[in-house]
Amino acid sequence: MNTIQVPKADSSKKTSKLSKTMMILGIIVGLFILAGIGLSFLFSGEDSVEVKMNSILVVSFSETLNEYTLDAGPFSESTSASFLEVLHAVKNAKNDPLISGIYIKAAGTPLGFAKLEEIIEAIKDFKKSKKFIYAFIETGSKSDYLLASYADSIFMPKEGLAEIQAPGASVMFYKGILEKMGVSIHVEQFEEYKSAGETFSKDKFSQPAKEEIAVILNARAQRMYQLIATGRNIPIRTIQEAFDRGVYASDSLLSLHFIDGIAQESEVKEKIKRKIESINLKKSGSSDKIKNLSMISLTEYSEAKNAYKNPLKAPENQQLAIINGVGAIRSGKSGSSNPFDQGTMEIASSSMASDIRKAKEDINIKAIILRIDSPGGSVIASDELWNEIKSAKKVKPIYASMSDVAASGGYYIPMACDTIIAHPQTITGSIGVIAMIPYLSGTLNKLGITIDTLSTGASSQDMNVMMPMTERSQMKLKSQMYPIYQRFVQKVADSRKMTFDQARALAKGRVWLGNDAKNNKLVDTLGGLGLAISMAKKRIGISDSMDIIIKSYPEKKDFLEELFSTITKTKRNEEAQILSDQSSFMSFVHHIVTSNMLPLQIKQQLALFWNIMHVSSKEKVLLTMPYIPMF
Repeated sequence: MNTIQVPKADSSKKTSKLSKTMMILGIIVGLFILAGIGLSFLFSGEDSVEVKMNSILVVSFSETLNEYTLDAGPFSESTSASFLEVLHAVKNAKNDPLISGIYIKAAGTPLGFAKLEEIIEAIKDFKKSKKFIYAFIETGSKSDYLLASYADSIFMPKEGLAEIQAPGASVMFYKGILEKMGVSIHVEQFEEYKSAGETFSKDKFSQPAKEEIAVILNARAQRMYQLIATGRNIPIRTIQEAFDRGVYASDSLLSLHFIDGIAQESEVKEKIKRKIESINLKKSGSSDKIKNLSMISLTEYSEAKNAYKNPLKAPENQQLAIINGVGAIRSGKSGSSNPFDQGTMEIASSSMASDIRKAKEDINIKAIILRIDSPGGSVIASDELWNEIKSAKKVKPIYASMSDVAASGGYYIPMACDTIIAHPQTITGSIGVIAMIPYLSGTLNKLGITIDTLSTGASSQDMNVMMPMTERSQMKLKSQMYPIYQRFVQKVADSRKMTFDQARALAKGRVWLGNDAKNNKLVDTLGGLGLAISMAKKRIGISDSMDIIIKSYPEKKDFLEELFSTITKTKRNEEAQILSDQSSFMSFVHHIVTSNMLPLQIKQQLALFWNIMHVSSKEKVLLTMPYIPMF
């Protein structure tokens, strides 16, 4: 009997056919997406926001307030306003005849102290217009109440709660859990205050770490009490005693005059209607009733075409650039993000260096503001950016504006600027270096794995993580770290015009608030982003009363370019595939951790943990600060 043999198909041809099929499907899907985009753009103009007469500007932060925003894409809702857009919105609303007042609504999202106080200054300036400000707190944090304390009237519902309690810190130490896994983290630090690595090697604060954090917490607590006392016209002693006890319920807050009334939000909105009607009656004699309140968000007001704009404008060929450096510092281009962060912002040195060069080469940009909000990270990346700034400032002036945090690598980079401006509540300094090396010999022992070695020289097993740390390895690590620390301190000395010994006395890894940094000559002047813009305008001969075009970096990405890039992207190398595989897992982790399952302070500490471990996997020596509560 003859056997009929069916020839096997060529697997390469199968793969080729499959690839062609997938490509055709991709093109078809892409065409549908492009058609959708076209329709979204076609009809998007019909949804443009318009500021109506008697509008109320809603100041509320349901998401983390970032220094800049990225394009959400044509199918996504508009992203939240950036910090600069918030400042401009409140400033413009002051002079806008269409805006009757501000409504502050607590959203439970803590703001960094420096940003928060600058927003309060904008609110105080708004009050000069004699327009009203009402606030409503259903539930809220300390930062929510601090902002609301500058309203004319604060209301809470009967069952409302506010976290009116004294500031403090609860820091997680990982030594115990690492020991259970047999992992030993060897930490070296220059010098005693450089405590970021101690959370991995200790089970509680060292004395220097406790000292530096306590100084910041106490200073911020006193500043918070002062601000609330001023906003509410209550003696500071009463404020402090209330915070010491911890007051939460609305009736207790009312009895202490912390709020002005108990009401549901619908009732507060009715009060606002009556307020507007009263104003209109006095101004124009109109007795018309307000049926529906026109509430406009910060984002909507920033985008509204008929919102108030300053008629005094600087020439279009005289512009400023704000280059935002937000998040942990690492080498390379932007793209990957920390799964524990509240957002996807990072300082990727190649990308930020490119932004600096763009601003330097743009003939219309006359001055640059480097806006830093970073706890530090990579030594190599920080030094790369330091050199890029030194090159740029030969062409045009560069100002550094420090946000909530500009420490360690976040201080290293601004040192290259002409002028450093820190907010009094900025956390800065942390001039020092750390190194962290995980040793896994304990883990291998637990698993019953033994190690045998072959060496061709005395250094073959130096810092071998599969074996216990040796004295030789420890000395070698210190010898690698100390020159980096010396160069950091010397850069401080050169930048701040002091001797090496004077700079070292202020270094040792210690963090400082902006006020102390100014007293110690680590920064040039105190102020926020608004002051930095004013100083830059003055430098290029533009009156502070004029609006100026500000180009913000990183620039928003063009969605169509990103789409085509995604459709046509192919696997370039094995590392890219590994990153792609990791990203799906990290997306899952991000979803879990950024949900409400974990308290914010735990998320923040996990973010720092991730940043340190991520950078230390590539570099032994780091420029990063310890965890300090945002508020």
